[in-house]
Amino acid sequence: MNRAPAAALLSALVFPGVGHFYLRRPRRAWLFLVPALIAAVIWFGDVATQVSTILDQVTSGALAPVPVAIAAKLEKQGGGSPLVPLAEIVFGVCWVGAIIDAFVIGQKSR
Repeated sequence: MNRAPAAALLSALVFPGVGHFYLRRPRRAWLFLVPALIAAVIWFGDVATQVSTILDQVTSGALAPVPVAIAAKLEKQGGGSPLVPLAEIVFGVCWVGAIIDAFVIGQKSR
């Protein structure tokens, strides 16, 4: 397989920046990997907090263990941290940017 599509697929399917490691461009890889990793940690931390809150309410009996009731509670509860939308944007930009950049670098290094 040509290096450009392989690098782009690695960045697309594994994690942003992995394709750059494949192309032996570690500095460039870290430019995509670190912000994407920080964004993922923020997002997963927020999800874990919301899950913990709902689980506490279900185990205490304050919330029925019915998917419809849980979904209604999550919708009423709203979003968690105000950083989550920013984290989602950062992750998306890193993901798309890493795919495009890995492909372009792979094409140039033929």
